[in-house]
Amino acid sequence: MGNELELLRKRRTIRKFTAEDVSNQDLEVLLDAASIAPSRLDRRPLHYLVIRDKGLKAKLAEALRVRPYIEQAPVVMAVCADPSITATWELDASAAIENILLAATALGLGAAWVGSKGSQMWEQAVEALHTSAAVPAGIVVVSLVCIGHPDEEKRAYDPGEKLDWQRVHFDQWDKIKF
Repeated sequence: MGNELELLRKRRTIRKFTAEDVSNQDLEVLLDAASIAPSRLDRRPLHYLVIRDKGLKAKLAEALRVRPYIEQAPVVMAVCADPSITATWELDASAAIENILLAATALGLGAAWVGSKGSQMWEQAVEALHTSAAVPAGIVVVSLVCIGHPDEEKRAYDPGEKLDWQRVHFDQWDKIKF
């Protein structure tokens, strides 16, 4: 079982993008991938705000103090949720975001997951989306995903490279061997 996991090993955070736009066809693939992510009881609480507007991307970059890649990415996707639909909206969003990231890699695109819930900078970015993009009250902005054609290359992880056996426990916390 090596080739089946190659996509997972190839998925890396990309923070440098070319000026080439992301096609609507590729966006549709990414949104489809997000929509087939697991959702508890198939409740589907998620919404996706696709941002191409340079002014709005600049506001987000300023609020998060993360420049230049938010502005450089042709697309910033805000993954949003309606918490009134299900208590597992954060889990649902995380699964959808991972699907977006993996689908981007499969398409030859680069992507970066952005957001730090609870920080003042994140709250400013969320406020910018509620104000400038008319995200309704009651809808939570879970995270952002910057998407574009990569202008940097990162090698795939080797099998087991990130696995730390000191963080794997079997039946009891102090048992770290099979």
